[in-house]
Amino acid sequence: MANDPFLGMLGLARRAGKLAFGDELVREMCLDKKARAVFTAADAGASTAKKAAFYAQSANAPLISLPYGKDELGMAIGKNGCAVCAVSDIGIAAAALQKLAAMRSEYADVAVQLAEKNTRIQSRKGKKKRRDKGAEAETPRRPSETGRAGSRQRPSASHRMGDKNKPVHGAARRADKTARLSRKHSDTPRAKRALDRKSPRSKAKR
Repeated sequence: MANDPFLGMLGLARRAGKLAFGDELVREMCLDKKARAVFTAADAGASTAKKAAFYAQSANAPLISLPYGKDELGMAIGKNGCAVCAVSDIGIAAAALQKLAAMRSEYADVAVQLAEKNTRIQSRKGKKKRRDKGAEAETPRRPSETGRAGSRQRPSASHRMGDKNKPVHGAARRADKTARLSRKHSDTPRAKRALDRKSPRSKAKR
């Protein structure tokens, strides 16, 4: 049984975190509607089989009685023994049943059932992805702050402070120089004399 393909799939599900084993974990997975298939060992007790049937019905998953004993199932998943387990991944469950059906024909019907369910689920996932991509493509981009209608643009630094690099000629240059001197040295006598000399009124008197 070391190279059994079905038991190998259960070991894969265990390593992938898609396998629940034991009464408590299987019950939790089934009540959360996450189980895709529930398995019981060939030598599982009547009470365990009854509980497993209830759990499988709660999850709308098939209950499969396996041709392996508790020791064999436990060895496959790295435990001392396992009477009941459940798989939450439909792809792994369908692949495992296909391998089991290839060895034992009595499992062919349930293998087909899981394969069809897997196809439907994968088809729905593909349609959802296409819808999501289409919605992303149709979603218009948000307009930039500068392109919004009615938005006010902040004045540039050169606009707020005046364009210092703009060439100034003639009277405008003299007025600009006079204003700078006034702001810089408005309280000094020398500045006052300079202002008097530079002002247009003083030139008119001359």
